[in-house]
Amino acid sequence: MKAPIQELMDEHSLIVRMLRVLREMGSKLLSGKSPDPADHLDAALDFIATFADHSHHGKEEDHLFPAMERAGFPRESGPVGVMLMEHRQGREFVGALRLAASDLKAGVPAAAGDAARAIAGYVDLLEHHIHKENNILYPMAMSALPEEAWANLAESFARIEEERLGPAKRAAYEALVARLEVAYPAAAPVGEERLALGSKLRQGPETGIMPCR
Repeated sequence: MKAPIQELMDEHSLIVRMLRVLREMGSKLLSGKSPDPADHLDAALDFIATFADHSHHGKEEDHLFPAMERAGFPRESGPVGVMLMEHRQGREFVGALRLAASDLKAGVPAAAGDAARAIAGYVDLLEHHIHKENNILYPMAMSALPEEAWANLAESFARIEEERLGPAKRAAYEALVARLEVAYPAAAPVGEERLALGSKLRQGPETGIMPCR
C-alpha cells in the first residue's frame, strides 16, 4: 500500500464514523427531535467542511487526480470524472443541510424534514463514494502511477495537512467524532468492525474546531 493512499483510506475511516453519526442525527430529526445539544449538527458540518472537503478532498482534487490525469486518466469522464462529480454533489447536499440547520434554529416548521433529507442524501452518496475510491479508484492509481509520483504526492499531502489542518486540529476532529459516537451510540462501530475502521484516536487540544459539549 502506497503511503498517500493509506493516508486517504485512514481519513475515509474517520469520515465513515461521522457519516454514521449523521445518520443517527437524521433519524432523530425524522422522529421530531433535534440533535441535543443543538451545536452537534454545527460541529458535524464543520468537520465535513474542513476535514472531509477542504483537507481530504483537497488532497485528491489538487494532487492525486491531476497525477492520474498525467498518467492518462481523463478528468471529465471515467473514474476521476465520476469522483469529481460526486464531490460536487456532496457539496450541494452540505449546502442544503447548512440552510436547513439555520432554519432549524429559526424555528421553521419544515426544517427538520429538509435537514433529514439532506443528511440521507449526503450519507448515501459518501458511503458509496468511499467504497468506490477504496476499491476501484485507489487500486487503479497504485497500478498506474510511477514511483516518483508517490514521493511527490507524499510531499504535497504533507503540505496540505500542515496548511489546512495540522496535528492539533486533526486530533480535535478525531476527539469530536469519538464524543459524537457517545452521544449517538447506535452510530458507534463495535467489535471487529471498529478495528477495520482505522487507527486509534489520538488525544489533543481542540484548536479551531466547532465546540461540542
